Amino acid sequence: MKKTLVVSLSILAFLTLPLISQEKEMGEESTHSMTPPMPLNDDLTKWMVGEWEGWTESSMGKSQDWQEIEMGLDNQFLLITLKSKMSSMTPENKKTAAEQMNMSVEEAEKMMMQFVYKGHGMITIDPMSDEFVGYWFDNWRGTYKGTGKREGDKITWTWEGSMGTSERTMEKVSEDRMVETFKENYPSGNVMEGRSEWTRKQD
Repeated sequence: MKKTLVVSLSILAFLTLPLISQEKEMGEESTHSMTPPMPLNDDLTKWMVGEWEGWTESSMGKSQDWQEIEMGLDNQFLLITLKSKMSSMTPENKKTAAEQMNMSVEEAEKMMMQFVYKGHGMITIDPMSDEFVGYWFDNWRGTYKGTGKREGDKITWTWEGSMGTSERTMEKVSEDRMVETFKENYPSGNVMEGRSEWTRKQD
């Protein structure tokens, strides 16, 4: 009986020691990852919070835009809700839309002018790299992942997803105004460049 107990204890010690060692190593390596980061305290991201109205102009035409930006998940992310509706279309865009949808130019224009683009995004600052990271989803069933870098009051983003790649720059130009410029590269090889201007909506 005594011999059996000694053997059992020896086996238990043999099995337990590697686990204790592994837990110690994991604890040393993952101390940071197991500790929740402080809420976002970047002055530019905090400034972005609010309701914004604006417009976008590109080779497609012009649109009227709206977005709401708020803090979420214990102030670890910026949550973005955006809506955009075409207010005018270029002749080239009308023709392209008609060809793609197999409609007349008039029918295609009517459909595009009635369509409301909707998107939801989440952005934050990676606590390990201090780089901006984000995800974007829209009602074109688009899914995108972005990385960004801040320089002063400007963030330059690179987005990649199902509809191609995008280079975007957001800049704070005053307390209640921001400007975005973008260049979209589509899988077809087409390129679209444009500019958006936003004004903070006052209560």
